[in-house]
Amino acid sequence: MITLHFCVSMNYISGSVQKSPATTQPPGYSCKPILMIGLPSHSDWEENLSEILVHCLLYSTTSTYMNGSNDYGAKMKRLMSLGSKELIKLSHKHKASVVWSEEDILNQQAMEVDMVRLRELEKGDYQAIIVDDTCFMREPDITRFVSGQYQKGVSVVIVAIEGFYDLSPLRNCFDVDWNLSAYERNTVRLNKLGKKIIGREAFPEVSVYTKSHFVVGEGELFHTNHRKGSPVVTVVRGSKSVSYFGFVNWRDVAYGAILLKLCFAGRY
Repeated sequence: MITLHFCVSMNYISGSVQKSPATTQPPGYSCKPILMIGLPSHSDWEENLSEILVHCLLYSTTSTYMNGSNDYGAKMKRLMSLGSKELIKLSHKHKASVVWSEEDILNQQAMEVDMVRLRELEKGDYQAIIVDDTCFMREPDITRFVSGQYQKGVSVVIVAIEGFYDLSPLRNCFDVDWNLSAYERNTVRLNKLGKKIIGREAFPEVSVYTKSHFVVGEGELFHTNHRKGSPVVTVVRGSKSVSYFGFVNWRDVAYGAILLKLCFAGRY
């Protein structure tokens, strides 16, 4: 699980991410924490969370990192120099983020969802939840928790870690009309809605050739060549939203930047 929040300008060059520190806090960016639960614990995924962790440390309402300081430029610069594991430790220390991987949320002896930890999560007040798609296939307790938070007004972002062809669990849980159209490589580019929600800050390329789960239905954010469907779909209902993130290669697109944008889709 993670508590996140962040705003940096990013440029992508040859698949790498260059981050430019902000000098002042953007107005209106203070928000409730974001919860990340059930995602893989390997280093690739931890690295994908760096942007989110930095944002959380600077702007989450639960974070003690700033301690009344207005020197966002210096603080941002320091955070940008840290690795993902250091950022996770710092986030825990300042209560800005709590990262619960798939291993953390399971009782390792019984290999079942740790209900004590899940009840701790229920006490939180979140902006958004980022969750592994496999929870909707195998973990009914997590599914009920996420669904309950969504009903309270919390935005939800579902990440295609394993991917599944039958999206009926998501249709039933969130009242969406999504269907999987393909799992393949294709060229994608932002459409009008995608430019509004994701924007060039998170997806600066004109187009990217990448592998993804492609979904057809309400809220498609990308155009593709010769195929219906989009790797990311978002349905906004008032201030909350539900999104499906189908990209499968973090080297092709900036996971952290896009996921962060989806957490605030209701603001755009």
